[in-house]
Amino acid sequence: MRINSDINRYKLIIVAMMSALMMSLLMTGCGNKPNNNGSVKAEDGRSYGGLIEGELGKTVHTVFFDLTVDSAKKCGTYQFMDGLYIADAGQTYLEVEVTITNTYDKDLPMSISDFTLDFSENESETAVIGFGSTELGNEEYMDNIFTLKQGDSISKKILYTVADRAEYLLCYKEFYEDKFEGDSYEIKMVPEILEPAVTTEAVTENASEEAITDSIENVNGDNSGEGNGDADSTAGDNGETGTSSDNQDSENIDDTDGGDTGIIEQ
Repeated sequence: MRINSDINRYKLIIVAMMSALMMSLLMTGCGNKPNNNGSVKAEDGRSYGGLIEGELGKTVHTVFFDLTVDSAKKCGTYQFMDGLYIADAGQTYLEVEVTITNTYDKDLPMSISDFTLDFSENESETAVIGFGSTELGNEEYMDNIFTLKQGDSISKKILYTVADRAEYLLCYKEFYEDKFEGDSYEIKMVPEILEPAVTTEAVTENASEEAITDSIENVNGDNSGEGNGDADSTAGDNGETGTSSDNQDSENIDDTDGGDTGIIEQ
C-alpha cells in the first residue's frame, strides 16, 4: 500500500511540473519559433518582436494598414507660412509622401507621430517627429491627429528637419489599444535632392546681387523717361528751360550714384 501511495505522489508531481512548463511556454511564446523577420506569435495569435524592412516605392503590410512611401525629397530651404527658411548648417528639409490604406476591421485613430525618422549617426534620444498640416497650413500634409476609416486610403506628406544624410529610415511600430506592442517596420529611403544645402551667406549674396540688378534697371528706366521729357521741353521753351533741364539731369546722375547703396541696405 505504501508503494502505491508513493507512485501516485510522484505521478501528481510530474503532472504538476508538466502543466507548469506548458503554461510557461504559452505565456512567453517560447514554444513558437521566430519567423524570418524575428516575429513571434503570442498566446492570442498576435505577432510581436519582429522587424520588417521595406524600401521606397514598395508596400509593406502591417496588421492595421498597408503603407507605401511614394517619394522622399530633400531641400536646403523651405517656404513656411511666415517666410522662407534656410536649414541650419549640416541640416536639411526632408519631405516624405506616404500612402496609407486601412486594412483593419475598425476605424483607425492615427497621428503624424506614428511615423518617426531615423538615420545614421542619429544621437537623439527622442524620436524625430515631422511637421504636418497644423504647422504648415497646407492640406497636402498629414493632419497631426486623424481617423482613417475602415477601407479608406490617403496620400499625405510629412516634413522633417534632420541632419543632411544620403539615406533615412521611416519607422513605424504596431501599438494595440491594450498597450500590446507588435512588430516594427523600417522603410529605407534614398531621397531625391531638389536643392543642395544652402548657407545664409549665399542667400544674402544672391539677394544683394538681385537688388543691385533691380536698382540699375529702375534707374536706367527713370533716366530714359526723364530724358525724353526734357528734350520735348527744350524744343518747345526758351533757353532758360533748357538750362533747367540740364540741372535736372545732373540731379538724376547724383541720385543714381547713391541709389544702389540705399536698396542694398534695405
